[in-house]
Amino acid sequence: MHKLTITDASFLYMESPSNPMNIGSVQLLDVPSRIGFFNDLKQYLAQRIHAIPFMRKRLKSTPFTLDQPVWVDDPNFDIDNHVMRVQLSAPGTWQQLEALVARLHETVLPRARPLWAFYYIEGLATGQVAWFSKYHHACIDGMAGQAIIDVLFSRDPATDPPLAPLPEAEPEPGAFDLMFDAARSLIDQSLKFPTRLDDQRKAFGRLFNRFLKGQAGLGALYGEAPRTPFNCAISPYRTWSAASLPLPEMKAVAKARGTTLNDVVMASCAAGMRRYLLRNAALPLAPLRCGVPVSLRAPGDTSMRNQVTMLVASLATDVADPLERLQAIKASMNVGKGFVADTGALQPDDLHVPGLSTMMSTASLWAERFRVADYMAPMVNVVISNVRGPAKPMYLHGAKMCSHFPVSIPAHSVALNLTVQTYVDRVDLGVTACLEAVPDVADLRDDILDGWLELKALVLPKVEPSIDARAA
Repeated sequence: MHKLTITDASFLYMESPSNPMNIGSVQLLDVPSRIGFFNDLKQYLAQRIHAIPFMRKRLKSTPFTLDQPVWVDDPNFDIDNHVMRVQLSAPGTWQQLEALVARLHETVLPRARPLWAFYYIEGLATGQVAWFSKYHHACIDGMAGQAIIDVLFSRDPATDPPLAPLPEAEPEPGAFDLMFDAARSLIDQSLKFPTRLDDQRKAFGRLFNRFLKGQAGLGALYGEAPRTPFNCAISPYRTWSAASLPLPEMKAVAKARGTTLNDVVMASCAAGMRRYLLRNAALPLAPLRCGVPVSLRAPGDTSMRNQVTMLVASLATDVADPLERLQAIKASMNVGKGFVADTGALQPDDLHVPGLSTMMSTASLWAERFRVADYMAPMVNVVISNVRGPAKPMYLHGAKMCSHFPVSIPAHSVALNLTVQTYVDRVDLGVTACLEAVPDVADLRDDILDGWLELKALVLPKVEPSIDARAA
């Protein structure tokens, strides 16, 4: 029985009409010039998606919400419900593609089917095809998304990945089976609890010591995050924009300043947000806070489930100098990493509480109805995520993958999400936001690019750009 973990299921419980929990990516493909490629590709996918467990499974709830839902085989699975062909109208600009991806991304995936969709988008003026992959966050996190690419894509344009053997059909559990398993999970959880007490006691001690140190121990968690236009109740409508940055140059800046690549990414995003908010007379005096997803995966773990936590760091948007801001971000990230390491034992591996799904779903719906996010103090102002992608070119049934732009989740109280994914020599940026909170998302994207160029000019003044940052 493949039961969702509490982390997986929480994305189901938090979902609401204005808050769909979809993540995905857009790859530009150089498609081979042969007739019927789309139909061939659909057949190719139909033969391989069984190697990714959730892609042929639907959700089944535990009776009386006694525990998390489980994945069961979908007897009515039809590839035509999940792989769709879309045509851009002329002239097929990048801006048209961005608007279309936003519209496709904002629709809720039906829970009666497997929770994913692929869109084959034609009509781009460049002659390329845009491949938009969309998944419910309950299925995967960012690193699991990269594992899917390793299954469906190949490193050789002339060779497809080998076919995996078809798994045996699994009998669907009945109501009694699910209730019995819920009871067993609850008992197992109670029996395991004492074994974690010593680790949790030590973690509480480390946490207490950090509280005693105040800001030095808590870092960006000390005090309250300032309010910005990004911190509000969101509408059901999305906006999305994307661009590429040069990976070798970003690594060179990180090496020259003694920081990580992620610090440089965050400093570029911080500079862009500072520019954007200053132009709109909305920059707070206090520094913006960022939520940074941190993977909990062991090396080599490619399982299709969420294994992630979140650290909080300062973006130092109150600092005008880009180099000082970069160092302040580095220092804040180091404190945040230490906090996550010290308190890891307090994060449960899983949680089984009867009725939890009803309580969380009801709370999410009422919070949305009363727009609670418009009044509550935000924990963070923005989420910035950095996912490592393939280091070598990949091919989808012979079509060369030319980009790896992420599409992510705005949420109530955090209407803006900035995610980057590396691919070969690129750092591909996706800016996903609530349309009402950030209607001019392309301007914010350009501000981030300008922030990067400003930082690069200070650190690598003689290096010519290897990638046109404003080109997709």
